[in-house]
Parts: sequence; C-alpha cells; structure tokens
Amino acid sequence: MASQLLRSSIRVITRPTLVKNIINPTITSRFPTVAFNVSRSFSAAAPRWGNGADADLAHKLDEELQYEKSTEAAGQPEFIREFLEANSFKIEDKAGVDEVTLSRTFGNENIRVLFSISDINNATSDEFLPEDDMVDVENEEDAVSFPVRASVTIEKDGQGAVTIDTVAQDGEIAVESVMYYKDGKLADEQSAEADWQRRGLYIGPQFAELDEGLQNLFERYLEERGINAALANFLPEYIEFKEQKEYTQWLQNMKNFVSV
Repeated sequence: MASQLLRSSIRVITRPTLVKNIINPTITSRFPTVAFNVSRSFSAAAPRWGNGADADLAHKLDEELQYEKSTEAAGQPEFIREFLEANSFKIEDKAGVDEVTLSRTFGNENIRVLFSISDINNATSDEFLPEDDMVDVENEEDAVSFPVRASVTIEKDGQGAVTIDTVAQDGEIAVESVMYYKDGKLADEQSAEADWQRRGLYIGPQFAELDEGLQNLFERYLEERGINAALANFLPEYIEFKEQKEYTQWLQNMKNFVSV
C-alpha cells in the first residue's frame, strides 16, 4: 500500500489531589478548608465535539483513497477472465468477505476450492523475496510469490466427499492431507455440530508419509481436475487483486464514518 496512517500518542496528565482530610475528618489541618467546584472543573476539561482531528483524519483517508483509485485498473483484470475460461471454474467472491470459492464440475463430481486473502497478511517479508539473495529485489520482472492455503473438496452425490488440504506457491501445488467424509455435508457445513463431528473422525495419514507412487497418482488425480500449476499461479495473483479492492473499500467506509 502506498502510505500508512500515522497514529498520535495522547498523553494524559493528572494532578495530585489532597484527600487526607476527606478520608479522616478527625485530623485537623493547619490550612483553611477550600471548597472546590467539582462540576465546573470537569466541565472545563471536557472535550469539544467536532475538533480538528476528525477533519484531518477524513482528509488523510480521502488522500489515500484517491491515490489507490488512481492506481486501480478499470473492470475485471484480464488474468481472471483467462483463467476462468481456460479452466472451467466459476468464482464466488463476496465484497467484505476474505474467503473466495472456485467451483466446477468434472464428470459426476462437484469440485470446490476455498482460499482466503488473509494469507497475504500472514506471509513474512522473506517469503516475498526471490530465493537468490543476489537478485535485485527492485526488478519488477521477478514475480512476487507467497504460500496460499487452499482447501479442495471433491464431492459425489450419495458417495460422500474428499477434502484435500493444499499449499500453492511458486507455480506448484503441494498436498498436505487427504480426508474422506462418508457424509458429504461434513466437508463444507459450517456449524458447531458439524465441527464437533469432524473432530472425532480419522483425518488420514500425513501425505508425505504415503508411498511415493501413491503420492504421484494423487497428484495426477488432482491435475486432471484443474488443481494444477495454473491454479497455483492464479491464487496469489487473485489474492493481491482482492486485497487491494477490499482495502480501497475499507478506506471509503472509514472516510464516510469519520466525516459524518
């Protein structure tokens, strides 16, 4: 992002208060009793509505918003249309929601790929650098890459579902685990009961511990269903696009709120 909002520290200064005689009225004092107008003291220090901070913040938010809008391309980027057409996926992307779903059919199977834009925020700075430290980091031709976790669900009517946890990075899909659900609803249902039932199920072995030949066949199985290098390249690129779009909308929402 082009710029960041600066936050100011506010220092609260308190003055000591003489409370000795109030706590123990039997103790006399050499000093005359002074009556304080408490309500006047507090009202004089009360903050005023509509101070300059509101206007300054709204102005800065608007500056950032206008800059981000000026750098955005109009319409849907070409890479999205090309990927969806070439791989027969449909995309479900709701504004304000960080999860995105890709879906398609393959024979008698319904396939869903779920991923989140939060991965771009969880990635460390080192994950955005090329592996070769000698490469010029300012070279714009070097593709930015970071790991994206994607949950792939393959469901057959009446036959249950398989959920495959994967990580996409550098144009490759790495499989972490493969789990079978006899009840296909458990693969996607988001409820406390479904979550409780999933916890009690056998999740299967670690994928890396499987026979190498079995691993290769699972990878071919996924590639035939569009879980391939094209998807691995698409996911981080789409996350960057959506994160920028959500950030711009966040600026707009914050500006509108502060300005009212």
